[in-house]
Amino acid sequence: MDAVVRAWLGFLALGAGLIHLALAIGAPVAVAAPLLVVGASEFGWGVFAFTGPRIPVPRVARLLALAPILGWVLLLLAGGSGLGVRALPMIVASLFDVALAIAISMALRRADRPAAPIGTARYLLGVAAGALIVAALAVPALAATEAGGSTVPDVELPGLHPSHYT
Repeated sequence: MDAVVRAWLGFLALGAGLIHLALAIGAPVAVAAPLLVVGASEFGWGVFAFTGPRIPVPRVARLLALAPILGWVLLLLAGGSGLGVRALPMIVASLFDVALAIAISMALRRADRPAAPIGTARYLLGVAAGALIVAALAVPALAATEAGGSTVPDVELPGLHPSHYT
């Protein structure tokens, strides 16, 4: 298993987990409880994906990556737009979960092939690219949650006022 692929899987799981945890804040208990379980599970799985030599429980992880998407669909079919779930974070988390399931499936197909060793530069470039892509999608999604909306919008430093810049 290529270390870069494991890192990307970890990033995807961490991103989805963070978004699910952020969506749980302010959601009704019936929605927040599953989001907390899913988010914590994804976050924990992502950490293990980084640290281990193999993908942790790949077949189970692939199925469970799709479970939140099924939950979103059921929530939307039940009229969930009024249950405090915002669209952008839901879409980004679902995108991460689908990408995670696809990547795990591809890794399972290649499991019998030996992984070619990679150099340090390729590893660092691959990990940096994965981090940037996931961050570029996750940060706006996190900002669109209730937790992100309750952050301080502008912070003024003493002695620095916007009028000083004109």
